[in-house]
Amino acid sequence: MIELRSEEMQDILTRPPHILVRSGISTICLILSLLFGGSFFFKYPDILTGTVVITTQNPSVWLVAKSSGKISELNCSNHSLVEPRKILAVIENPAVTADVNQMKALLMQSSISDSTLSFPHELLTSGYELGNIQNSFSSFVKSATDYENFLLLNTTQKEKEALIRQITDHRNYSDNLRKQLELKQEEIKVAQSVYKREKQLYDKGINSKADLENAKSAWLNVQQSLQQLRTNIAFDKMDMGQLQESLFQKDIQFQRDKNNFLSELKTAYNELLAAIESWEQTFLLVSPIEGTVTFNTVWTNHQFVTVGDKVLAVIPKQQGALVGKIQSPTELSGKIRTGQRVNIKLTGYPYMEYGTLQGTVETISLIPENNNYTIDIALPDRLKTNTGKVLNFTGELSGQAEIITDDRSLFERILSPLKYLLREHAK
Repeated sequence: MIELRSEEMQDILTRPPHILVRSGISTICLILSLLFGGSFFFKYPDILTGTVVITTQNPSVWLVAKSSGKISELNCSNHSLVEPRKILAVIENPAVTADVNQMKALLMQSSISDSTLSFPHELLTSGYELGNIQNSFSSFVKSATDYENFLLLNTTQKEKEALIRQITDHRNYSDNLRKQLELKQEEIKVAQSVYKREKQLYDKGINSKADLENAKSAWLNVQQSLQQLRTNIAFDKMDMGQLQESLFQKDIQFQRDKNNFLSELKTAYNELLAAIESWEQTFLLVSPIEGTVTFNTVWTNHQFVTVGDKVLAVIPKQQGALVGKIQSPTELSGKIRTGQRVNIKLTGYPYMEYGTLQGTVETISLIPENNNYTIDIALPDRLKTNTGKVLNFTGELSGQAEIITDDRSLFERILSPLKYLLREHAK
């Protein structure tokens, strides 16, 4: 039990407080005021992270297998220089690559148009092994042969020539009919004159009635012959019109048949080209650019590849400037602005030893893909790190990127969640 009236307790209660105790409240208030005021001035940025791939403006090209099978032909070596359109590898298939290439080269030398038609002789006569292309090639050969035979035999043209000969004969016949008509017209004049003279003589009683009747009969016979001749001329004109119509129809038929054969040939030609292109895309690995080949999972013949395998890569000869590609989630993409600083930590180069690359945000994609925006990063110092080391570039580098966004004060960071809670509570 504490005795409040004891002499020791009285000394403690009557002793003045120490200066630290007297000024403690003021000190605490001052410290809190400094911290509160400092929260307005103390700022630090948000850091957004994302995966980054460093490549070039002309990036390396991966050749991906479009079919499964063994590599039957490997036409390059690791780190060898290749030209555009060079066949680097062939995936096993029924076609003979040399036959397809030869057939395609001959096909490119062919000319198919309304006015000209020419094929290299070997194109239609050689026995190629074309695998999946064989059906299209057979259709093309058939169409080409049919069209050549049509132009060579040209039965329509021969029928047309026969009609022209008939028309010529009819014209000669028509000329003869017109000459006969002229003679008949002269003959009827004579018969009419004889009849008139006999009638005058009969009226004078010089001739007998029989003589008058014979003269009239002769005149009527000539009139009948003239009418028959005119009928024959009319029929001849009808026949001539029919022959000329048939000749015109032969021209139309010839042009129609020619267009049909030519259309079938052009269709077969285009389908063959499409079949060749499909075969090339499926079984060939072709270099699209000039550059250096680098092997990945395949380095010799008879290795098996499956659809989607990255078989070879071609590093372009002219790579251009380096550029970084960052995949940033859509949740924080609104904070990203062009010109913001970016720190890049590469996977193959530990940043504690090699340092980090420095870059700036150059462009931001307008729409996301798979909930990620693509951000282009400029690298003004290329592959020189902040520690002065220059890294080796082998075509592509990957790592993590940190985008330094705008600074925000500590007060704003504390106040933002409070505002949010107040708004939610008000609802």
